[in-house]
Amino acid sequence: MFKLTFLGTSASVPSAERNHPALLIEAGGHRILVDCGEGTQRQLLRSGAGFRRLHRLLLTHAHFDHILGIPGLFSTLRLRQSDDLLTVHGGSDTLDLVVRMLAGLWGEGRAPIPLKLEPLTPGRFFDADEFMIDCFQVRHRDTDSYGFVLETPPRRHLRAEHLTSLGVPDGPIRKELVEGRSITLVDGRTVAPEDVLGPLE
Repeated sequence: MFKLTFLGTSASVPSAERNHPALLIEAGGHRILVDCGEGTQRQLLRSGAGFRRLHRLLLTHAHFDHILGIPGLFSTLRLRQSDDLLTVHGGSDTLDLVVRMLAGLWGEGRAPIPLKLEPLTPGRFFDADEFMIDCFQVRHRDTDSYGFVLETPPRRHLRAEHLTSLGVPDGPIRKELVEGRSITLVDGRTVAPEDVLGPLE
């Protein structure tokens, strides 16, 4: 399940009600920021999301309204003495601009926080148990632009009527079935996942 916090939905020029582009995605213990327009820090605070550990920053492209919040955010994370590694994903041209921006502020090859830059190529670039992230190229005014697809793996749910008829008790034993492992009941009978799981959803 994904929790989305829209931090900014404006275009090049912000309005009184809408900030520059930024989206916080929380899933499976991961916090991912998509784009980082000016004012993203303030929006993180206003939303209640705060500056807790950010794992990844996904950049759609290098237009300033999508990246100019990066120096301020990184500076704040440094002031909070964050030692957590932040991985930044973006097209090669986008990451090149980020590198030049950081060099202009902190010196060549330097950043105020532990940072890893990973250039995107179309396809899957992140795979956790709880979700995956794929990217694809998009055309946007001659930029090196990417879109992102986040999805959870298909799941099969336990069928309550089958569990009851087979006498499978409540508790951790049911988790084994969900995860695809057979179980042995107290009376010695074996129950396979196929006996109690519904179709993929």
